[in-house]
This record gives sequence, structure tokens and C-alpha cells, in this order.
Amino acid sequence: MKFTLIAMTLLLASLATADWSENFDSYGLGTGIIGQGGWEGWDGNPAPDGYVTDVQSLSAPHSLDVEPTTDVVQEFNITSGEWTITAWNYIPSGSTGTQYFILLTLYMGNDSDWALQLVFNSDSGQVIVTEGTATAAIIYDQWVEVKVEIDLTANMQNVYYNGILLDTIQWGTGGFIEFDALDLFSNGGSSIYWDDITLVETIEALAPSTWAAIKSSLK
Repeated sequence: MKFTLIAMTLLLASLATADWSENFDSYGLGTGIIGQGGWEGWDGNPAPDGYVTDVQSLSAPHSLDVEPTTDVVQEFNITSGEWTITAWNYIPSGSTGTQYFILLTLYMGNDSDWALQLVFNSDSGQVIVTEGTATAAIIYDQWVEVKVEIDLTANMQNVYYNGILLDTIQWGTGGFIEFDALDLFSNGGSSIYWDDITLVETIEALAPSTWAAIKSSLK
């Protein structure tokens, strides 16, 4: 019985596998993120760095300070499946300008293809889904979850902010149905902070017959 319970727990855990995560805590305070943990500057440029900070953090002690000139990329090169990417941001009140949370179907410098540009426009106080129609009010001075559910098979994505579904839109529109990279970009916007970013592949739920067999084995 004990073995069966353990096996069932492991089976349930395997339904979602954490494929990549980043909390910025293992990097030196004040260091640039480019060249660490797989992060790179846009199109290989070393200049648009973001910096490890302790000014704010969701999981202590560090987060990433995305400054007015930051443009940093993490590549994934995913070609199939269902995935959920989650990230948390902190936007101080009094912030100005625009910051972006960008997901790309193709990452190739100026020839890249964008699946999602989620804009945080502090001048208007809005979160904007560029490829869709949804907007929401920015929540300031607290950590807020950004989540995107990606279904490459169906070529769709669900975009959430603070646990609320903002928009359901097509994933790839330029002929590329992949998940190539994440880009944290500031278009001159004042500093915002990102922490606890995770990328998880979601496996299909077990068939009813499998659940029945598991329940039977526990009797």
C-alpha cells in the first residue's frame, strides 16, 4: 500500500515537469545578468544589461532590475507541446515609460517573430496585450503574477495578469509555431523588477481507465 501511494504521488508529479526556472538568487549582487544562467543581450549585444538587485525580491534575496536600457533574452527552442511560463513583477508607483514581457516564436535579431508583447505602460497605467485587444490596470507596489499558457498544437495562448485571464489569442502568426525565447525589454521605462520565472511543460491528464486502475490498487 505504501509503495502504491508513493508511486501514485510520483506519477501525479510527473504530469507537470519544471523545465526551467530562474530566481536570480545565485548571482552576485549588482552583477549584470548577461552571460549568467543562459541570459544574453538582444542579438548578442552585451550592452543592454539588467542587474541583480536586492531593492525588491519575491524570493529573497535577489530579483532582476530591468532598467531603461535593458533588453535581455533567454532562449528555449521548444517545438511542440503545451507549456506554461510564469513570472512575477514589481512595478513601483511613480514609474514612467514602457516595459515589455515578450515571447518569441522565432528569435533571430531583427528577423525575429513575436508571439506576445505584453506591455506595461506606466504613463497610461495600463497592461496591454499588443497582439490582442485586452488591457488592465497596472498594480503598483506589490508582486504580481504574469502567466501565459501556450498550446503549440492548437497554436493558441492564454495570457493572465494577477490571476485574471486577459486574452486568448493565436500563438504563431508568421508561419513559426515554436517557442524560441523570452525577452525582458525596456523601451526607456524606469526600473521594474522580475523574479521567480518558471517554464513548465504540462503533460496530458491520465485516461479514465488509468485512474480507475490506480483507485482499484489502493483498495
